[in-house]
Amino acid sequence: MSTPQEYWDASLIRTWRQNGNVWDALSMFTSITNTKLEEYDPPLLRIPPSGFPWKVGVKVFVADRLSKISKRLWDQPPEKDVALLRKLKESKYDTEKDVIRDNETENNQRKTRVQREKQEFTTRVISDRNSDTNWNVVK
Repeated sequence: MSTPQEYWDASLIRTWRQNGNVWDALSMFTSITNTKLEEYDPPLLRIPPSGFPWKVGVKVFVADRLSKISKRLWDQPPEKDVALLRKLKESKYDTEKDVIRDNETENNQRKTRVQREKQEFTTRVISDRNSDTNWNVVK
């Protein structure tokens, strides 16, 4: 390996195999190259977007933003990592910028439904209380 991109990919895969977090991969890359990810122009591929939390597990990051690599890593044994690195060397595959998760849309729909049901319940309780009152009787 000779390019910073190859070092980053190797750091990412090795940290993935060791169940580390994104910070561990960054530390490994920095110790190998003595540079930061942001110092390269053009920027490296497959790096976390700015503002991404560094303490997130690499498996979560790869599954979220690099789904094709995640599938390969889960399906193949560690012995095949070298072949994956060779393919990534020639690849222009980058992190997915706008990730829309099915779980998020389901959660948002569930939250909206729960809020609507709470409002309906509150309205129903208030109307039931008012309907039981006989306003013609004076006490």
